[in-house]
Amino acid sequence: MQRQFEALSHGAYDLLVVGGGIYGAWTAYDAALRGYRVALVEKTDWAAGTSSASSKLIHGGLRYLEHFNFGLVHHGLTERATLTRIAPHAVDPIRFVIPKYQGDRVASWKMRIGLMLYDVLAGKGQPVAPHDRFDTEELRSSFPYLSTEGLIGGFSYGDCQEDDARVTLEVVAAAQKAGAVVVNHAAVRELVRMDDRVVGGVVEDRFTGAQTTVRARLTVNAAGPWAPALAGGRPAVGAYKLIKGVHLMMPGLPGPKDAFLLTARTDGRVFFVIPWYDHTIIGTTESDYQGDLKDLTVYEDEAEYLLEEANRAMKAANWTRADIRGCFSGVRTLMGGSDGSLSAVSRDFHVRKPAPGLWMPIGGKYTTARGDAEELMDAARSDLGPARRSRRTHQQPLAWAPSGDIGAWRAEAESDARGLGVDESAAAWLVKRHGNRTDEVLDLIRSDPSLGERLHAQTPFLRAEVIFAAAEEMALTLVDVLRRRMPVMLMLQPDAELARATAELMASVLGWDASEIESQCAEALSRWPTISPRP
Repeated sequence: MQRQFEALSHGAYDLLVVGGGIYGAWTAYDAALRGYRVALVEKTDWAAGTSSASSKLIHGGLRYLEHFNFGLVHHGLTERATLTRIAPHAVDPIRFVIPKYQGDRVASWKMRIGLMLYDVLAGKGQPVAPHDRFDTEELRSSFPYLSTEGLIGGFSYGDCQEDDARVTLEVVAAAQKAGAVVVNHAAVRELVRMDDRVVGGVVEDRFTGAQTTVRARLTVNAAGPWAPALAGGRPAVGAYKLIKGVHLMMPGLPGPKDAFLLTARTDGRVFFVIPWYDHTIIGTTESDYQGDLKDLTVYEDEAEYLLEEANRAMKAANWTRADIRGCFSGVRTLMGGSDGSLSAVSRDFHVRKPAPGLWMPIGGKYTTARGDAEELMDAARSDLGPARRSRRTHQQPLAWAPSGDIGAWRAEAESDARGLGVDESAAAWLVKRHGNRTDEVLDLIRSDPSLGERLHAQTPFLRAEVIFAAAEEMALTLVDVLRRRMPVMLMLQPDAELARATAELMASVLGWDASEIESQCAEALSRWPTISPRP
C-alpha cells in the first residue's frame, strides 16, 4: 500500500470519495473495478471513526426481526455469505448462545420462531450452522459461569466476526490494487463548486500542509458523522440521528469460545458478550449523541451499566471495574424521524443528495456496506455514464485472501510461524490478520528473530507487525498502529513504556528522530480510550 497524495493532482477524476471508513472503502473499490477513475481521501486514517468501533461482527442482526425489518436482515445474511466467501481468512463463523431465564422480555417460543425465520432468511450456502436448542444441564456444564437462578434452557445460532479496522484496510488495499488513488491523513478543506454543482474538493496533506484541488464528476461524502458538516449542514441533507455505542474489553472467558446474546433486565435492550483476540467484548449501549465528535468518551455510568447487566447473566465471572482492560466508543449516523426506542431507528441505507454532484450515504451497517456501495454505484451511472468494465466486488477475492483450500493454507501458514518461534495464539491471529501476506511478515522475523516476540504479553500481536504496518500498510502515526493496524489501545490501559517501544520500531522505518518519537508517544497517550466521569 502506497500513499499517493501527489497523484491527486494528475487530472480529473470520475469519482472523489471522502471518508476512509467501510462505506468509503467499498465505494472506491466498487467504482475502481468498474473502470472509473477514483480518488479516495481520508482526513485521519483508514477506519479511524465508526468503522473501528463496531461490535466486530458480520451478521444479519437477529434483534432487527423484532421490528419486522426482514429486508435488512436478509440483506445482512446475504452479505455474510458473500464476505466469508471472498475473505475466508478474515471473516470467521462464531456460535452465539442465548440463555433463557424466567421473566425474560422475549418468551422462549417467540425466540424460537425468530431463530427459525433467521435461518430461512439466510437461505442456502451459509457459513454457519442453523439454530439449535440447549437444555438447562447442557448450559450449566458448558458455561459454568452462567447464572443458574431462573435458567430454563436456551438456544444457539451462528453468525460471523472479524477485525473491523483490518477488513476496512484490506478493502482500501483492494481499491488501490484496482486502480484507485488512495490517501490517508488528507483532509477535504472545502468542496469546489461551479455554479450550484459540486465538482470536487480542496484536499490538504495534513503532514506537509500542501494543498491540491481534486476535480471530479461526482463526489461521495462518506464521512459518516462528520459528513453533514462537510456538506454545509444544509436542510436538504434530511433528518438524521447520531447514535453512540460503547463497548468494554474484558479478560477472556474459560471454556468454549462462544459468544452470547443477552437482554438487559433494566431496560430490555439486547447486547453481546463476544470473544475477540483472546479477550471478551461487552457491548453495545445505544444513546442519542449530540456532543463533540472529537470527544467520544466512555462514561462511568455506561461502563457500570454493561458490567451490571453482564454480571447478571454471568454471575460467576464476577467482573469488576478493575477487570476492564480497555474500552471504545463510536457514533453511527442513522435516519431520524423515530420517536420510539433507539433500537427501532432504521438501519436501512439511504443516499442523500444535498447538492448537484454531491451524494451522501446515511444509515446502513458494517455488514451490508459492500452491497450498499454496489447499489450506490449502480445509481451513480446517471452522473458518471456507463462503466468501462463489468467486474464486481462480490466476484473478486479480497486483496489478501489466499487461494485454494483455506483450511490447509491456514494450517501451513500457522506452522511456518510457530517454526520461527511465534507462540500458537499469536500465530493463529497473525494468519487471520495478514492473509496471503503472512509470509512477508515472517520474512522480517527470519531476518531478525526478536521481531517474532509479542509486543505486549496480553495482546497477540508481534513486533514484526509494527515494522510491516509502517513499511507496507500506510501507517504514518503511532495511533495508526496501536489503534487500528493492531487494536492494542482497546485491550490495555494507557502504557507509556509500550508506546515508546512501538514508536522506536516505527522510527526505524519512518526516520523519526527523538523529538518525533516523544511527540508521537504524547499524542497516542492523550488519545488512549479511558473511562471518565460524566460532566
